Amino acid sequence: MTTEEINQFRQKISETIMPLAVNMKDVDIKELIEHIEKENPELPEGFGNMLYEQVLILKYKK
Repeated sequence: MTTEEINQFRQKISETIMPLAVNMKDVDIKELIEHIEKENPELPEGFGNMLYEQVLILKYKK
């Protein structure tokens, strides 16, 4: 991914996922992402892990 794509990805997470994720436990976020991966096998391998990492980074960023 280019720097611009990474920034767009983080911005999209901030707009769509973070309003919900800030009030969720980390384990609940992980379980939700795993469920979404199972329901969407067309997602690239490793996408869930990358998404989880980015959500945690944004959630705990001070």
